[in-house]
Amino acid sequence: MLAILAILLTVPFILGFSFAVAEGITWQVSRQAHLNRFHELRMQRLDRQSDDLANHRMSTRDVKSARDSDLRADLQAASEYTPDEKSMRLEILSVFALGLTAVLGLLVWGFASSPVSKLLAMVGARPAANEEREAQHTLEMLAATAGLPTPRLYVIETTSLNAFAAGMDPRNSVIAVTRGLLALLDTRELEGVLAHELSHIGNRDTRLNVMAASFALFLRMPYLMRQRSRQGRPLANPFFGRPRMAYSLLLIPIHIYLFLIAPLLAAIVRSAISRSREFLADADAARLTRYPEGLMRALAKIAGAGSAVVASNPAVSHLYFADPAASGVAPGLFRGSLFATHPSIEDRVQRLVEFGASSDALEAAVTAGRDFAHDHPPLPLNEGATANSGDELALITSGNPMGRVFRVVSDDPTPLYDRDSTTSMVLTRVRKGDLLVVFDDPGKMRQVITAGQTFGYLPFSVKLQRVDMMPAEIQNADAREKARAAEDQPKTLPATTVAAPVAVTRFGLTPQQIAVCAGFGVVVFAALLVALVEFGGK
Repeated sequence: MLAILAILLTVPFILGFSFAVAEGITWQVSRQAHLNRFHELRMQRLDRQSDDLANHRMSTRDVKSARDSDLRADLQAASEYTPDEKSMRLEILSVFALGLTAVLGLLVWGFASSPVSKLLAMVGARPAANEEREAQHTLEMLAATAGLPTPRLYVIETTSLNAFAAGMDPRNSVIAVTRGLLALLDTRELEGVLAHELSHIGNRDTRLNVMAASFALFLRMPYLMRQRSRQGRPLANPFFGRPRMAYSLLLIPIHIYLFLIAPLLAAIVRSAISRSREFLADADAARLTRYPEGLMRALAKIAGAGSAVVASNPAVSHLYFADPAASGVAPGLFRGSLFATHPSIEDRVQRLVEFGASSDALEAAVTAGRDFAHDHPPLPLNEGATANSGDELALITSGNPMGRVFRVVSDDPTPLYDRDSTTSMVLTRVRKGDLLVVFDDPGKMRQVITAGQTFGYLPFSVKLQRVDMMPAEIQNADAREKARAAEDQPKTLPATTVAAPVAVTRFGLTPQQIAVCAGFGVVVFAALLVALVEFGGK
């Protein structure tokens, strides 16, 4: 019901914003006509007054006393829209509402298509190595018990205590844990945290949270853009000049909704969804591990040490195991228990007590967390994290910072050039089976990074096949061997079926992806064209 409510909240948002823009454009377009109409009404009134004065039907005193009321009446009459102008306003509203709906669809699709890559890049996560072998083994055992594919484990180089799960489906999900979490928690406590995140994946909470974040970010966009404009250069007025007073008064409720009510409701709905799923994940983790004391002690240590992650993004804070916001942040418009993305640790511990967990060791766990935080103060920014991680709009404005992983399927060795020209220096040669990180930036040639961390340019004639790996994993020898073993496993195919490599265009997309984008663009363009032709005819 909360997810449906988040979707329904976009309806008044789109209609209100579209009406504001349509009203502004209509007033700007018809302003000269209103001015001409006002001059015409004034001339007609002056002619009538002159005639009344000449025929002694009015005195000069009567004319002076009625001057202000006559002026207001003429202004009111001149500012009223004609039927054609009202029809134009409705048509502009329809076109703009259709465009906003298309923007929302593209935003959700773009945000949901690569949330894992963006999130891992923002916090500076790296694939787990041999030193995290015990944590990987624990995760594999839990995934096997839960009947889920084993998520890939990532490590965030920070002393903070936190973790998160991300991914649109269990097969492509990841779990990231901080270095501090691995250092402080024992095996049973870490098992509880991993089981909690694995429960999010099994319950499809990761998909639900990404969709909720997309709609919440869409509703908060005017508010976020206004906040950004106050910090830097002011945004241009979208209504092309100073509007009339009546128009300004008409926009007051729309402004209140766009900049106050909509972002408040979006934050409330997103937080309510997150809090309810956190309790469910705790319960599932207790059942999965059959040892709720482990998760309880982990929560107690996190309560003592703190869970703030410097590189966390507020738009996806509900993905974390505990609230990643700094505890010392001053109260604001979107802070407080109503907007909290996580229930309090005290409430979560109390729920676990109902499972029969003992609370005898909680005080010692809190003390251990405080001692750890005192001895390991967090750094200003996680190692490898991006500087704009805390900006919610960065999730929209930033592209895919990590690229995508492809395997070379061309038989002949191909040179990797220093620049986007075949006349430049050859850095190395890529061969069949090599893994490459291919970036989305268009150009004359593909921008790639090899497993040996060599950056260069590759011709578009090289055939590539998409690999289900994270870009950072190609630097890990174990991850490359697992991917190669998975590719080498025999696949049962019909006798008449030939497995052809997936062709990749110069934009880093497969032909199927381009077909989907082109089809969506054609539908939107055709709808706008039909609407404009229909409106233009009127």
